[in-house]
Amino acid sequence: MADIGQFIQSYQNFKSTFKETSFDSDNTQSLCTDESCEVINFDKILEENYPDSNTRPKSFDALYVYGDSIFCIEFKNQKPSQISNQNVCEKLTEGKAELDTLLQTLNIQSNKYNFAYCVAYKKCTEPRDRYKCGIDKGKILFGLEQYKNKGLVKEIFTQDVEFFTKQFNKQFQKELAC
Repeated sequence: MADIGQFIQSYQNFKSTFKETSFDSDNTQSLCTDESCEVINFDKILEENYPDSNTRPKSFDALYVYGDSIFCIEFKNQKPSQISNQNVCEKLTEGKAELDTLLQTLNIQSNKYNFAYCVAYKKCTEPRDRYKCGIDKGKILFGLEQYKNKGLVKEIFTQDVEFFTKQFNKQFQKELAC
């Protein structure tokens, strides 16, 4: 039985940074500017496996592996009120299904790992946004709670990129500049 190291080795050509994986081509900016931490660009893996964008499953932006934890990270350079619940849910379900298939192909048992889905979005700045973000702070947003309850992932985090950065620093003792 292989382990997650085999996956990382197999997809080493897709290693990237938070800056690259959080790049928003519509606004030509990255939500996170950190280039020191290595992640796997999961979108690029699926782009290679599904060259036709019409048949490509939706997916999260990056994978960050730490021990037996696998963080599936989606960056949204939008305020929470602008984010489509359906889109974020499909990125989780379709992306996780593809990840499970890739792991299975390498003979890696996905049930040995703790999966977390993180949606990091634009910091709320306007007063009306801060009110909404303050009310929803700590809650799982975008209708994603059901996937934690169903066991698709162990944890779900939906917070602004500033919170994501603080938690990353706290959890992994690594400075992350976002």
